[in-house]
Amino acid sequence: LKPIWTNRPPLRPWLVRGPPRCGQKGRAGRRRSVAFNSFADMALRLLAPRLATKTVRIEGFVPFFRRIQQDAKKKLYPRPPFLELSKDPSTRPPIPDPRDMRLVKVDLAKEMNLMVGDKVRVLFGSEKGKSGIVSRIIRDKNQVIVSGLNLKRSFWHPEPGPGKPSIVSVECPYHITNVILLDPVTKQPTRVKRRYMMNGECVRISKVSGCAMPAPVPIGVSEREELWAKHEAQALVQEKSRRGPPKDDVFGNRERFKTLVRIVRDSRAKQRASIASEAQQEAQDLF
Repeated sequence: LKPIWTNRPPLRPWLVRGPPRCGQKGRAGRRRSVAFNSFADMALRLLAPRLATKTVRIEGFVPFFRRIQQDAKKKLYPRPPFLELSKDPSTRPPIPDPRDMRLVKVDLAKEMNLMVGDKVRVLFGSEKGKSGIVSRIIRDKNQVIVSGLNLKRSFWHPEPGPGKPSIVSVECPYHITNVILLDPVTKQPTRVKRRYMMNGECVRISKVSGCAMPAPVPIGVSEREELWAKHEAQALVQEKSRRGPPKDDVFGNRERFKTLVRIVRDSRAKQRASIASEAQQEAQDLF
């Protein structure tokens, strides 16, 4: 054990002489104990200022005898566990500032081992339980597009004709957590893990049946994508008409405005004349 202090002068032999031994009794033992106590008190008085100036204590060090005393005290006065004092700080840690938190974008398609051409099943929504092929993965938003599912009416058909729909429907994306891969053997939802074969090839393994997942189905360009490209080339390039009053400035062309007013007045006059003639005819018939 390391000492509590350093640079302490060695004690004199007469200071380390202990109390009377067990064999000494009577007057000799009492004289020796009295002499030891008086010499110890005198030595402490003389060395106290010197020890106080040159004592260098080590932080966190507990002497051996102090540890023995603490253990004996704990055994003598045991304390229940619920009365033990916690060593945690009494002040709560500061609330984290959300501005300091760095968000990390996770590619869920990579984590779920999902690829374009896999057969998946929808877990939630109006088309729950239906299956389809993943045609596209939107990695920025963690979304997938399943061919033939979640159709919404989107744009007018660029080449209308008999037997063609007037409004074309497109597949809206699903969040990647709303779909799940299907096991090729049991046809049940499964998770997928990656394993390396002896030749170093990385394959996807189904956790349900333990068999390797089939290669993704090649996805070609769908008819809806072609129609959308034509729609962009035709409709989206043209400038949309401005909402508001009609293109012809009716109130700016005074001659046309006067002509319209005259036509309206003539039609109203004809209506009044027809109503008056009908009323007169009914009166003649009565009398």
